[in-house]
Amino acid sequence: MTQPAQQQTAPAQQPTNQQAVLAAATVLATAVTVAEAAAMLAPVFLAMKIRREALTAALGVVMDRPPDRTGFYGPATAQIARLNLIRRAQFMVNSSRRFNETLARVAAGGADPRELLAQMAAERRYYGQHQEAVWNRMQAAAVVDSRVMDYGPLLGWYSVNDRRTSPECRRANRHNFRADDMPSIGFPGAVHPHCRCWPGPPVPGAAVLPGGQGLPTRVSRRTARRLAEAGV
Repeated sequence: MTQPAQQQTAPAQQPTNQQAVLAAATVLATAVTVAEAAAMLAPVFLAMKIRREALTAALGVVMDRPPDRTGFYGPATAQIARLNLIRRAQFMVNSSRRFNETLARVAAGGADPRELLAQMAAERRYYGQHQEAVWNRMQAAAVVDSRVMDYGPLLGWYSVNDRRTSPECRRANRHNFRADDMPSIGFPGAVHPHCRCWPGPPVPGAAVLPGGQGLPTRVSRRTARRLAEAGV
């Protein structure tokens, strides 16, 4: 009698980086404590072979200094709030990988345990730089929303043109852009550190800068719903 063929169970697929970032963004938008966030994210990160200790250390860095809850009131700041959350989640995922590598070396006897303390200090320094970029993007978006109240959603891009002007800002000068569809280079004032561009009245007859930056990754309906529930 022929034996029925045994069904082979397909091995579980390791979550992609995008899936990890979206999971982290959802949790960071809702979790109150590091322990709560770690419990929610542990299955995803363990599937990526990232130790819970590394996940907890990275969460401690980003949750110890949460972003200011300034609130948003217009299309530009709403987009930036979501973008900043995704960037924060990306930082946390990358930080957990760096902690994981150090923990593996320590466990194998190839690194001094004090290296973890040095890494924690470095991660906090990196996160401080990340927060500066977050603040800069939000301030630029707030200015854009202020100009929307004056001129509507179609605005003009104005740059200071001198030898310090970046190529991106020089090309954007005296073009138009939509506040509800962030240009691919970002909003004026946030293209790069110390950006001197500003939004103003639309330039008659000028081309519109390409938009579509939005979130750097696609979000599921469930993730979008949870972000909305969290006020983001």
